[in-house]
Amino acid sequence: MAVKLLGRYDVVDELGRGVRGTVYLAKDTRLGKQVAIKKIGAGTTVQNEAILREARAASNLHHPNIVSLSDLGSVEGIVYLVYNFAEGELLAQMIRRAGTIPAANAVQIVADVLEALASAHAQGIVHLDIKPSNVMISPSGHASVMDFGIASAIANSTNVVARSALYMAPEISSTGGGELRSDIYSVGIMLHEMVTGLPFLEGVNSVAPSESKVKPDGRLEKIILKATAQKAANRFTSALEMRQTLQEYLDAASDAASGASDADVASTLRFLLRRIRNKSDFPAMSGIINEINQIVASETEETNKLAQIILQDFSLTNKLLKLVNTVSYSQFGGKINTISKAVSILGFETVRNIAMSLILLDFLQNKSQAQEMKDVVISSFFSGIVAVQLSEGKSAQEIEEAMICAMFLNLGRMLTKFYFFDESEEIVRIMESKGLDENQAASEVLGISYNELGIGIAKSWNFPASLIGGMQKIAGDKILEPEDNFSRLNVTVNMANDLCSITTLSDPKVKEEALDRIKTRYAGVADASGEILSSALENGLQDLSQRSKVLGLDTSKSPMVKKIHVWLAHVVEQKQSGSGSKANLDDEGSLQGADAEDKLDTGVLLRDGLQDVTNTMSGEYKLNDVLQMVLETIYRAFGFKHVMIFSRDVKNNKMVARFGFGENIAAILPGFQFSLNFEADVFHLAIAKGLDVVIEDVGAANIANKIPAWHGKSVESRYFLLLPMLVNSTAVGLIYADMLEAKKLQIDPAEMALLRELRNQAVLAIKQKTQG
Repeated sequence: MAVKLLGRYDVVDELGRGVRGTVYLAKDTRLGKQVAIKKIGAGTTVQNEAILREARAASNLHHPNIVSLSDLGSVEGIVYLVYNFAEGELLAQMIRRAGTIPAANAVQIVADVLEALASAHAQGIVHLDIKPSNVMISPSGHASVMDFGIASAIANSTNVVARSALYMAPEISSTGGGELRSDIYSVGIMLHEMVTGLPFLEGVNSVAPSESKVKPDGRLEKIILKATAQKAANRFTSALEMRQTLQEYLDAASDAASGASDADVASTLRFLLRRIRNKSDFPAMSGIINEINQIVASETEETNKLAQIILQDFSLTNKLLKLVNTVSYSQFGGKINTISKAVSILGFETVRNIAMSLILLDFLQNKSQAQEMKDVVISSFFSGIVAVQLSEGKSAQEIEEAMICAMFLNLGRMLTKFYFFDESEEIVRIMESKGLDENQAASEVLGISYNELGIGIAKSWNFPASLIGGMQKIAGDKILEPEDNFSRLNVTVNMANDLCSITTLSDPKVKEEALDRIKTRYAGVADASGEILSSALENGLQDLSQRSKVLGLDTSKSPMVKKIHVWLAHVVEQKQSGSGSKANLDDEGSLQGADAEDKLDTGVLLRDGLQDVTNTMSGEYKLNDVLQMVLETIYRAFGFKHVMIFSRDVKNNKMVARFGFGENIAAILPGFQFSLNFEADVFHLAIAKGLDVVIEDVGAANIANKIPAWHGKSVESRYFLLLPMLVNSTAVGLIYADMLEAKKLQIDPAEMALLRELRNQAVLAIKQKTQG
């Protein structure tokens, strides 16, 4: 199909056709990536402008569960909307294929949809056309919502009935108006259809979900009925409220499925958690992971929060940046020099998961005094790497989910060894004397299985439901066919764990028999041929060698690694040799020299960050991504206490700090704003004259009266730098950076030139995004 749309998109195929138009698969000839283009039937100029106006508003929505609008245009009266192409299938196709979807999976899909709605509603945008054909399910089982803001525009601007009556809230069909609870109604209808396989028919012929052929349990039925109440006032008040209710439903279902009673498991878990939390180091590690997981990636500001947390830890920042530049990740976007660029390229979820795995590894690594303990950490890490090798995931997020779930699958066992060593030894003794597996033996000693303990801790850290599901240990001699991509992730994680277990516990002489046991257990579910499994181990060892060098993890003395080499009957070349690595573990298990080696030259950091910005701007980009990269580069290069970016608030005639990095930045930001009415201070001088200003000491006699009072009330910093951003001689923004001590920093001319170049790139990005 040799057709070009909007001058840059080559149509590849037709994806679907409906009453509102046609959707095409196309290739972006500039960026070389696939996109989906929605063609909307011809309308008048006024009608098309209304659609484009609503679409532009919706294009500001950025969330992992929203299919982003990347471009739009109108040619000869026909509107074209260009979306980032998402792999997977429509929920409508899934329902037609499967008939019904298991309740837990249906609830997780709806939870993703509600996260997307919560983000949009917070920005004043309602969807008003939620239905299965507007929900895309990725290969990993995540749901993304399409067509935000478009339904209303089409309905109001054309003669086409834009919304689907089956999912339409009563208030829309009766008055034509809708609100956020109208979306909740549509979500409830969709959930009903997923779990029962039947459309929801209201009125005299309507039936409760439990009267359908496939019956949901009572709790889920109540949730559906509340969401689909005829009166909007009787529904959930917000998408977040409904999502929280569904999460509580999932938690209750998960607890009920465990072998022990809810009360026993909960009581034992609370007791063990109290004992662990009494250790001096555990709360700090838990606090960081919990803080990361509490961030909801609903807006660019939330992505900024993730970067803030990571950047607070110098070692974590450097390890993460090194890791995302290894071969495993380079396929997704080339060289990455900033955390902000990593989030932009790999996605919020991927960077979050990498950060959590690094935090846990570093924590456990520093606690590993004896080689046996160190080997527990290495074994966990290797299980994650093998899961990556076995994973069918194509995206960075899917690969990293397999990695982190496999690593955390044995979280309960690891923490027991570190915090309850005597109990862990007793568990091993009972396994040997009674012939029990480790979960059964752990239940006898601890009152809870290793897997239950690990999942309980992960829940206390606010792990997302998808990762909790992936951490479940599958019991039984035969693995059943996974019902969906959530279950398939869990199968991959368990197979990786089984493979690592047999290679370290089995005699190499019975290698073929051990592999056959795995092949039999996973027959018909996954490709578990000897060739696939051996390849996963060999490639995993090579990946382990590379990642270990990056992370300063010494595997040269690992009994586990040596056993795998022997088990494979040949030695895979180790590029890392014991003392040859520049960042080896000393006898105390801490990193030597890693941080010192990573303290790069200021000029190098500035140039690398500038390269990230330039590369990003060479294609499609989001303005806030570029501004964050600029700010992060300045922050890291000089070690500033705080950095912030102001933007012009035309409505309120102010310059307002929007986001930043540094200590207590969230508390500081509200105080950093000033009126655009001129006052005789350095901030107004900078934006009025377009001058770059360096204040070496705010207390100096010749400058003290030029520092506004609001500055001293917000921070104690005595040194700061101002870089104004001007478009057509008007200040549209301002970059601010400070240090606590006066005269702390001397910026040389070359560094100042790079700073100005970074600022100029930010100005160019603002021009391109605001002036088209």
